Amino acid sequence: MLTEDCPKPTRSEQTRQKLILAALEVIGAHGYELATTRMLTAHAGVNLAAIPYHFESKEELYRAAAEFLAERMKADQAEPLQRLRLSSEAAPDAQVLIDALVEFMLALARNTLVGVVPPSWVQFFLRSQADPADATGQIFRQALQPSRAEVRAVVARISAGQPDSLPVRALAFSLFHQAFYFRLAEPVLLQHLARTSLTAEVQEQLLQTLTQGLRAQLQAAARR
Repeated sequence: MLTEDCPKPTRSEQTRQKLILAALEVIGAHGYELATTRMLTAHAGVNLAAIPYHFESKEELYRAAAEFLAERMKADQAEPLQRLRLSSEAAPDAQVLIDALVEFMLALARNTLVGVVPPSWVQFFLRSQADPADATGQIFRQALQPSRAEVRAVVARISAGQPDSLPVRALAFSLFHQAFYFRLAEPVLLQHLARTSLTAEVQEQLLQTLTQGLRAQLQAAARR
């Protein structure tokens, strides 16, 4: 809701926002090379001159979209990350650490699966990670570094391993990214579940299944 402290965006700001959202959708679905400026402006409902006017180039629009999504991901993780840090600092044993880490991962999973994150945004994120030379990948790595580092540290304490060891890094990566793939593979998931949509009931059941899997992996790591 707009208030006196939150003025209505100008037409220029609205156009810029439309282009950023279009970039997330179109580049996420088709990739940077196949996403033409005509496709981007058509999706945004603006004219072709809007990209050079607001961003100078398609590359700058791509970067702006990455920065927008990275800030969104940082904001979504801020509160759960703070709770994880506070819980893990006072955790006396592995079981308490497991509970804290599962709570953190479930918060991220709920936002990805139940929230308003479209599959194309997840694809945009993953595409940027696939190419080491992609400069936008660095934007996401910087945004997610605090959460990834904290997850590795907690996994290391649970498993009595080293945060930079391969087993700890591999397990932390698996835990961190599982929810992304539920969203990314949604059409295949629906087919596998014999459903036509992810209703609230199905989403909750998926989150319960995901929680059980996360807990089992961490308990197995603690036993090792």
